[in-house]
Formats: sequence, structure tokens, C-alpha cells
Amino acid sequence: MAQQIQDLVASIRKDGIEVAQKEAAQIIADAKAQADEIVSQGRKRASQLIEDAQKEIDVRDQSARASLQQASRDVQLSLKKAIQKQLDNLLVEKLEEAFSSKDMLSLVTSVVSQLSDGADSEVQLSEKDFKRLASSLKSELSEKIKGGLEIKAVEKVQSGFRIAEKDGSGFYDFSAEETANLMAPFLSSAIADIVFAQAK
Repeated sequence: MAQQIQDLVASIRKDGIEVAQKEAAQIIADAKAQADEIVSQGRKRASQLIEDAQKEIDVRDQSARASLQQASRDVQLSLKKAIQKQLDNLLVEKLEEAFSSKDMLSLVTSVVSQLSDGADSEVQLSEKDFKRLASSLKSELSEKIKGGLEIKAVEKVQSGFRIAEKDGSGFYDFSAEETANLMAPFLSSAIADIVFAQAK
């Protein structure tokens, strides 16, 4: 009988240990599966965070590049405008020098000689140029003056000269400012091609 009880206890113990081992194995398997799931979710989250960070870096990089390009364009435009202003001023200055030289007399006579009829026209000069050139012009243009051409000083002209209709209906402006304005567009593209060739 004692043997049977011992066998029964051994059998119960064996069955209990097997059940406990199965339960322990199941607990370990479940824990391992949960751990694997947590690691997998962690990797996915880390991957997503890295991807989001890279996108943000790319957006910031593109924004920085766009800002740099805009700043570069702004600097080029400012530089171009400053250079153009200096060149325009220089052009006016040089034309004023040319119009105050001896060549002014030949320029005025050349332009007036192209007029078909000077009867309704007048040569308008600055006060300074009128005093300097009036007698020479009267001598050079005596035939035109006999035909009605007038030579006078006007406040509107600072340098150079104008050929105007006596009735005020129109005029040809050969002032330094107007001549510079006419020449500037042709010089601007040439200057721009040289100065900004590297930026294109």
C-alpha cells in the first residue's frame, strides 16, 4: 500500500511538474513573442522617426537653398542697379564735358544743316553755352538765320542743345541727359553681359 501511495505521489508530482513545465514554456514563449513584438514596434517607430527627421532635414535644406538663391539674386540686382546708376551718371558727365568742348559748335551746325527749313525753328542753348557760342553760331549759320532760324538761351537746357519748333509743337533734344538716356540701353546690355556673365 505504501508503494502504491508512493507511486501515486510520484505520478502526481510528475504530472504537476510536466504541467508546470508546459505552463512555464508557454509563459516563456508568450514573453518572447511579446518581447519580439515590442522590439519590432520599437524598430518601426525608430525607422519612422529617422524617416521623419530626414524629411524635415530635406525641407530645411531646400528652404535654405531657396533663401540663398533669393539672396544671391537680390545682391546681383542691387549690384546691377548700383553699377547702372554709376554708369548713367558717368555717361551724363562725359556727355556734358563733350557738349562744353569746341566740338559743340560743329555738332550744332551739323544738326541744323540737316533741317530742310529753319524758318520755323530755333536753336536752344543754356545761358552759358549761348554766351560762349552765339557769335560763332551766327557766323556759321548766317544763311539759316536769314531764313528765320533763331538762336536763344533757355532755362530748360542745362547742357547740350535743343532744336525746337517756334510754336512749341515739338523739339529734338540733344541735351546730355537725353542723349545719355538714348545711349544707356545700348550700353546697359553690353555692360550687363560683361559684369553678370558668371552669374548666368
